[in-house]
Amino acid sequence: MIRCLDLIKIYHDKVTDYKVSALRGLDLDVADGELVSIIGPSGAGKTTLINLLSGTDVPTGGLILIGGVQIDRLNEKERRKFRYERIGLVNQFTSRNLFSNLTAKDNLLMPMKMKHTPREIAKKEMEELLTLFNLQHVKINRAAKLSGGESMRLSVAIALARQPEFVLADEPTGQLDSTNTFEIIDTLKEVNEELGTTMVIVTHDVRYRNAFRKSFLIRDGRLVGVGYESDKSQMDFLKDASVLNTVYIDASNFIQIPEKIKSSAALRDVAEFEVHPSKKLAMMWNPDLVTKEEVFNILQQSPEEYKETVDEISFDDIDYLFDREFKPNPKAKTLVKIKEVHRGYRIFGKNYPVIKGVDLEIKKGDFIFMSGPSGVGKTTLLNLIAGLLKPDEGELTIDGFKISHGDDTSVSDFRLANISYITQYHSLFEPIELRDNLLIPYLFQGKDYDPRLGEEVAKQCHIQHKLDSYPDELSAGEKQRATLALALTRQTQVLLADEPTANMDSDLARTLMDVLIDAVEQNEVTFIMCSHDLSLLRPGFRHIRLTDGKITEDSRITKNSLKKILKEYLQIQEENNNK
Repeated sequence: MIRCLDLIKIYHDKVTDYKVSALRGLDLDVADGELVSIIGPSGAGKTTLINLLSGTDVPTGGLILIGGVQIDRLNEKERRKFRYERIGLVNQFTSRNLFSNLTAKDNLLMPMKMKHTPREIAKKEMEELLTLFNLQHVKINRAAKLSGGESMRLSVAIALARQPEFVLADEPTGQLDSTNTFEIIDTLKEVNEELGTTMVIVTHDVRYRNAFRKSFLIRDGRLVGVGYESDKSQMDFLKDASVLNTVYIDASNFIQIPEKIKSSAALRDVAEFEVHPSKKLAMMWNPDLVTKEEVFNILQQSPEEYKETVDEISFDDIDYLFDREFKPNPKAKTLVKIKEVHRGYRIFGKNYPVIKGVDLEIKKGDFIFMSGPSGVGKTTLLNLIAGLLKPDEGELTIDGFKISHGDDTSVSDFRLANISYITQYHSLFEPIELRDNLLIPYLFQGKDYDPRLGEEVAKQCHIQHKLDSYPDELSAGEKQRATLALALTRQTQVLLADEPTANMDSDLARTLMDVLIDAVEQNEVTFIMCSHDLSLLRPGFRHIRLTDGKITEDSRITKNSLKKILKEYLQIQEENNNK
């Protein structure tokens, strides 16, 4: 079992005397063999919790008990031994899980070799894991050539290859499309049921809250709710209640009222409680709006007098997605030209094509949204546009410059002056503060930097409060917002982004889409992003869908087409005829 009691973690930089409180008295209990999710927004303390549970970091205060061992009392060597023998860890950045120069199958065999598993048994288990995680078709590919989704599936498989007692996974589906996300969820359930391995999945994706039998909700470094699968024997209004309405009372009697309850019950600064004589029920209400007598009368009324609502997404909930419409300039000149481009990877003497004859023209100041299943070539196409890869065939030009055929120096110089690229892993320079990170590109170009611009962009990206922090002091979501601020501060004419919101909660991700639309419209930036999150689409975007290395859809998003896409992606059951 896993138990945390009053867990506190404060990060302190002795040079700057800067302190960050990541966990503030968190309690947590996970029973043996449970599969649970820990859900919370960016900056809630999820990654910090994983680091403490895995023993890669130590708490400032509190207790951590895993499998009968109080790991916060172990020294570094003992924690490393405990982690190696008993824990399978999946990092959200797959480059930390994989040996990039080894093939997928060799990556899987590595932990088995380290545990001296007999060759035939190791080979059999490797093939079973490759099949289980749908990786048979890439088993001889080097890890560096795998897509983001394939890399994460391989990372989870490697963690299980060690046959650990506990698996801790940090955002394992952050880079995956919906289809692969639900496949991973189903696979985790299957493995948990068959092997009985205790699994803790940390994520910002609220789809997990109904996927597993138990989900913990954390916010601001505390546990604020515990949700369970709906009990069909419950009363109707309880059966339909959201797990987000469940709260947790920690060891210090702290309780955080869910936002939905606070708003729907019109609670303000004061709430009143009363305990039922049976001692099995307590009620809470706003004393400014209702008295005890009125509460009693309400409880006597028939439930039919009140409209019950089910916690399902409707078009009313996402109305704001239709309010902001991107308006492309029909008279804009063509900036990016891609002509019959092919790109593959050669592995063990055999060529595996990824991009297969792509033809594409992109106008200056347009907003391009590329989607498609994991592994279809989205990242490869972005790398070709950035000049990080050369096509096997075809030509690619940006503003008249043949980036596909230039020498390394000229391509590098052109990229520095004209292209900003937000990759899946942050590009911050860790030894210096974020404020100085924004200055670095200007130093390389010999240009004057206006600190007021950096301040304004950081504010737009909701990261201004971290300007004096070092990258290591930021959460994964904060690093991503900081990388976005760095890219926007450069003010290049082309901005590329590969899953730029993968580590952000949905509300923040959608808010930042408005920031990107502003940048494109106000500065005529040509923005090309790829993402599996179709809720980031907006009317007016140019939607390019890739399938098996080819463009299978190229259309301009309208309100009606967006409605159809969101209905399927967000699984909206009822339509709003007003849209």
